[in-house]
Amino acid sequence: MKTINLNKDWHIYRRDDAFSLVTAVPEDAVKADLPYDALFHDEQTSDSMNGGRTGYFDGGVYYYQKEVFIPEEERGKMLFLKTEGAFSRSFIYINGSLADQCDFGYAGQTSDITPYIRYGVNNTFMIVCKTDLYSSRWYCGTGLLRPVTLLIKEPVYIEEDSLFVSCENIDEDGASIRVRADLVSILPASSVMQGTIRITSSGTCVCEETFSLRVRDRYQIDRRLYLRNAHLYSEEDPYLYDVTVTVGEETASVRTGFRKETFDAVHGLRINGKTVKLRGACIHHDEGILGGVAEKGFEYYRVKRLKKAGFNAIRSAHNHPSQELLEVCDELGVWVLDEVCDMWTKMKGFGDYAQNFSRSWKQTVDQTVKGSRNHPCVVGYSSGNEISEINTDRGFEAAHDIFEEIHLLDDTRFVTNGVNGAFAAGDEVIDIAVDLTGKDRSFYASGDVNRFMALMASRMKDITLHPVVTKVLERLETSTDVQGYNYMTARYAEDAVNYPNRIMLGTETYPKDIAENWRIITSLPQCIGDFTWTGWDYMGELSQPYPALNNDSGDLDRFGFRRPVSYYREIVFGLRTEPYVCVRPPEKYGTPRMFGPWKFTDAKECWTYDIPPGTPLTAEVYTAEESVSLYINGELQETKETHDCFALFDTAYMPGEIKAVTPSGKEYVIHTADPKSAHIVTYDTEAEDMIMTRIELRDKDGNLVFGSGQEYQTEREGMELLAAASENTVHDHGFLNRTIHLYGHGGFAVYRKK
Repeated sequence: MKTINLNKDWHIYRRDDAFSLVTAVPEDAVKADLPYDALFHDEQTSDSMNGGRTGYFDGGVYYYQKEVFIPEEERGKMLFLKTEGAFSRSFIYINGSLADQCDFGYAGQTSDITPYIRYGVNNTFMIVCKTDLYSSRWYCGTGLLRPVTLLIKEPVYIEEDSLFVSCENIDEDGASIRVRADLVSILPASSVMQGTIRITSSGTCVCEETFSLRVRDRYQIDRRLYLRNAHLYSEEDPYLYDVTVTVGEETASVRTGFRKETFDAVHGLRINGKTVKLRGACIHHDEGILGGVAEKGFEYYRVKRLKKAGFNAIRSAHNHPSQELLEVCDELGVWVLDEVCDMWTKMKGFGDYAQNFSRSWKQTVDQTVKGSRNHPCVVGYSSGNEISEINTDRGFEAAHDIFEEIHLLDDTRFVTNGVNGAFAAGDEVIDIAVDLTGKDRSFYASGDVNRFMALMASRMKDITLHPVVTKVLERLETSTDVQGYNYMTARYAEDAVNYPNRIMLGTETYPKDIAENWRIITSLPQCIGDFTWTGWDYMGELSQPYPALNNDSGDLDRFGFRRPVSYYREIVFGLRTEPYVCVRPPEKYGTPRMFGPWKFTDAKECWTYDIPPGTPLTAEVYTAEESVSLYINGELQETKETHDCFALFDTAYMPGEIKAVTPSGKEYVIHTADPKSAHIVTYDTEAEDMIMTRIELRDKDGNLVFGSGQEYQTEREGMELLAAASENTVHDHGFLNRTIHLYGHGGFAVYRKK
C-alpha cells in the first residue's frame, strides 16, 4: 500500500451561494496547508445567531480544493481517500462527482474513490465542509481540521482500520497477542498467498510468524502469537511496539502497546493486575488560539501539562478524539475515555448531529472504535453524554445497540455512558420537580429550562437519588459495563450497597466536589475514577458578551497556565505534599465564595496590589495536613484546622510576603513583586515540528509579575508563527499577532519550524 499525505497546498474559500454551473477557485481563495480551520480564520460577529454557545461564530460552507496527479501505473489498484476530520458535515467530490459524504466530522471516514479517478492526469479533489447554525453546544470549527491521506492499495488489500492487535493474556513469561485483519480481493479468481506478522521493538524484530492463505472476495486473518518477555504498557512505563501484517505486496501496520484490562466491583479497574483509579480531566477538541485543528505538537504540550498537574486520564468530551491526541497519550502514558457523541435522536441544537444519528450512528460508532482500539491509552468507551431520550423505549434500544456494536469491534475495554440524572429522567423530570417542590404541575409543564436549572442548582442531590433516576440506571445495566455518573456524587455510597456488582465512574463532576468525590472514589473499589469539568479551557459555551471566545472553567487555561484549583486538586489526589496559598481579589473581600458550579475559586497566586497597607483580604490555603498556619512578613496571623484540604483566612495586606506553613514544616510563600524590574522570560516546549512558548514577566528575584500591557515581539528566526495571544487579545481572523501585549499571567505563542 502507498500512503500519500495530501495536507499541502489546498485552495480554501467560502461559498454563500451554492448555485453555479462551474466550481471554479475564486481569486481571493486562501492557499494553505492542513489542518486548517476556515471558520476560525473568518470573522467573529457581534450579531451572531449562535451567540456565545460557539464563541460568536455562525458557521458556513467552505470549499477545500486541490489537484492531485495519479500516475497511469496505479490503474487496476484501489484508491481511498481518508479524511480524519472534516467538520461538521462533508461532501467529497472527485472530478465533479460526489464520491462520498460524512455526517459527523469527529469520526472521520475512508472513502472508495477508485471509480472517479482519471489516470495520467491531474484530478480535482474538492471537499465541501458545512457547519450549520446551532450545530454544536461549543465551538467545533469548519473544514479539514485533521489530516487527509490518499491510500493506494493492491488488488488484494488489507481493509483500512481493520487491523486490530490485542493482548489476550499475560503471565510471568510474556503475553499472548491476537492479531486480526480483514483481507479483500478484487481479483476474478482465488489465489494462495503468503502472509507475515512481525512485531518489532525500536526497530528490532522480537516476534515473527509466516502463514499461507487462500483468498477470494473477503478473508479474515485471525492469528495468535506469544511474545516472550513482553514489555507491558502502563502509565508509568508507556512502552510501544510496532506490529506489521504483510500479505503479498500489501502491508498494514500499527504502533501499539500490550496490556491486559479487567474490571469488576471487587477490584475495580485493573491494568496488568494493578488497580488503577482514573484521575480524569474532561477536555474539548479545540486547541485554543489555533482553533479547532488537531496539531500533534500542541496536543503533546497540553497532555504533558495535564499529566504534570496530576491527571492520569482524559475524557474526550464529547466526541471521538483526534489520532494526534491518541498518539500523544500513548507516548506519555495518559488513559483516554473515548466518547462517541453528545446527542442521539433528540436535538440539543437545531442543526446538530441528532438530525443524522438514526441513519449514520453505526458508521460513527465503527469509525470511533476502529480509530481507537489499537491505542493502548484508550481504557474505555462512552456511548454518549447526557442523552435526553435515554429514558424512552427507543433510547434504551439505542443504548443497547451501541453497546453491542462497540463490543463487537472491541471486547477488550469497558463501555459506559455519561448519565445526568435530570436529563435521563426525560419527561418524568416534571414528576421529580413536583415531588421535590410541591409546586403545581403546570409550573413546570411549559418546559422552561431556567426553572429546571434553578431546581438542579438547589436540589441536585435529591434529583440524583430520586426513584425515577434509580429506575433509569437499573434499565441501563445491560447496556454498559460501567455506570457513568454526571454530577451524581450522592449515588456512590448507596449504590455500592444496593447494587454490589455495579461498577461506577464519575464521568463529569463539579470542581467544588473535588475532595468529596476523591474520598469516596478511593474508599469504594466499585468506583474506578473521576473526570472533572473541565481540565483545560475551551472555546464556546459562554455567558459573556461579544467578543468573548474562551470558556475559562479549566484547571489550566488555554495557554497551559495552572489556576489555583489545579494545585488544590493535586493536593487532594495526594500527589503534592507542599501547601499552596492564593488570595481573593481585594474588591471581593466579604463577598460569599459563590462562583457557579464549574468554578472553584476566584483567588490568584498574588501578593502585589496597588492598595493601602492594612486593606482587608481573604487568603485560601490548601494542604492535606490537619492544620495550617498563615504568616505575613514572618508574623503569625492565625492557625486553622483544614476541612477537605482547605482553610480560609481573613487577613490584611502588607507588602512583603505571605506564607503558609504546615505542622510538618512544609511551606509555600508568595512575595510582593517589583514591577519596575520586570523582564520577559520564555519557556519553550518542542514537539514534532512545533514550538509552544509560554511568555511570562518576572522581576529581578524571579517573582511573577502580572502583565499590564508590555509588548512582546513574536518574530523568531527560522519559525513560522501559527498563533500568539495574551489574556486580553481579541480574535481577528485568527491570532496571527506579530506583536502582543502581555496581560494577566502572560502570553502564549505557537511556531512551526520552516
